[in-house]
Amino acid sequence: MKQQLLYVLLLFASYFSFAQAPINQFVNDTETDYAIIDSTVLLDESASGASVTWNFTSLSQVGTNTDTNVAPSAGEQSTYPGTTEVLVVTTDVMPPAESRLFIRDVANQISITGAAQEGLELNLSNNATLGTFPLSFGYSNADTVSGTFAGSVDGTNVNGTCSGTFITDVDAHGTLNLNDFGLGPYSGSVTRIKTVLDVTLIVAGIFNIGTVTQTGYYYFDDSDGSLVFRTSTNEFDIDAFGNQFMDTIALYEAQDRSTLSIANNTLQLSDIKLFPNPTANVLNISTSDLNTIKSLQITDLNGRTFIKLNDNFESINVSSLQSGLYLIQMKTSEGNITKRFIKK
Repeated sequence: MKQQLLYVLLLFASYFSFAQAPINQFVNDTETDYAIIDSTVLLDESASGASVTWNFTSLSQVGTNTDTNVAPSAGEQSTYPGTTEVLVVTTDVMPPAESRLFIRDVANQISITGAAQEGLELNLSNNATLGTFPLSFGYSNADTVSGTFAGSVDGTNVNGTCSGTFITDVDAHGTLNLNDFGLGPYSGSVTRIKTVLDVTLIVAGIFNIGTVTQTGYYYFDDSDGSLVFRTSTNEFDIDAFGNQFMDTIALYEAQDRSTLSIANNTLQLSDIKLFPNPTANVLNISTSDLNTIKSLQITDLNGRTFIKLNDNFESINVSSLQSGLYLIQMKTSEGNITKRFIKK
């Protein structure tokens, strides 16, 4: 359960994000890849305020997460009341691991209604409110959160209530430098958000099985508002049915800004959409009026090619593919682009 709880909290934290150049929306319009990275030295993120310089230059990639946003199903709307959209995070393993963050957007006021992955659900009836967008440097908010959780410990189902606080501060801006760990180096002006989520877990109404404190830092590029780097440090103090767990675990992620390979840098991921995604049988592709596909191929994560097409791109029969995560590499009139989809 501790590992499941960790991932849901990492997911929960991954989207509490804003920028000094005001962020006007909470989620990405398009599919976005993030490299899961490791550092040979502990990252020092303690500095805050104006004109800070962060040099994170000992990074290496160990995996990939893909963020997409979808509409909630009827069942999800019933389970997580008020949810208007869902962030789906897919981790590149076989079969792909998927987690979901449930979001409520009312007149640009963004709240989190819950989070889920296989084996664990967090349902926040008292939503975690981030704020009303746009938000800028200097913003601060403290909110109380409460709800229920359900999971398993060594095969035994466990459920109970959770409560605590969620604090958000847009606390710093300056220059962020990242070394080239396979996606190219990054150096740019950013604004940072700091979040602290502190929750207590209660079973059977009276048994306090522990606390979890998550501190997140999120760095946004001031020129385009994109989230270029995010970190999450989680402190666990849990004692459930004799299973004690005390640890501190960190996750570092950097945006993959190398997805496109084009000469004029005008092609956007939003120019091409894949749906439904995930899909069991047919994958549909739509493009903008200014962009046309010339050829495409579908490969797995090991580079094996399964489908090649030079025409009839609108609907592709993928029913023969095994379940898993695939890449679709397209040559278009505006350049080359790679996107991901899940075969059910």
